[in-house]
Amino acid sequence: MAASTDHEKISRNVEIDDLFHDVIMSEEKSQVEGFTEGRAEGERRGLVDGLSLGFEKGAAIGSEVGFYRGYVETLQVLSMREGEAKPRIQKSLQALAAMLSRFPVADVMNQTLFDDLEKIRAKFKQVTSLLGISMSYGADKSKGVSF
Repeated sequence: MAASTDHEKISRNVEIDDLFHDVIMSEEKSQVEGFTEGRAEGERRGLVDGLSLGFEKGAAIGSEVGFYRGYVETLQVLSMREGEAKPRIQKSLQALAAMLSRFPVADVMNQTLFDDLEKIRAKFKQVTSLLGISMSYGADKSKGVSF
């Protein structure tokens, strides 16, 4: 009977130790659990925000490139109808059209995407300057043509 009592005391001491351990470690467990849940929520929100921002920026770049393509195609058609255009203007229009056709619209991971876009913008400014047209594309500038 004495062995049984010692066994019960040891068992009770282990249960008490486990209880104190659980109480003492509850803060750490809560912190780890909170960190894990917070990280998962942050990743979820980051993906949602990233998708939204990527869609917005992609649409803006696509719209700008489309504007430039339409502009170039229209000027090329008009210059063919009117006969001879200045060779310098034709050369600049062809260079801009070539840059636009090589622009990596479908390759969003392309490291030169923004550099290429800046070159297209510069060439567009050159073409409009050669034509004597004041035209711009962008949120801070008004869209349109003025003579």
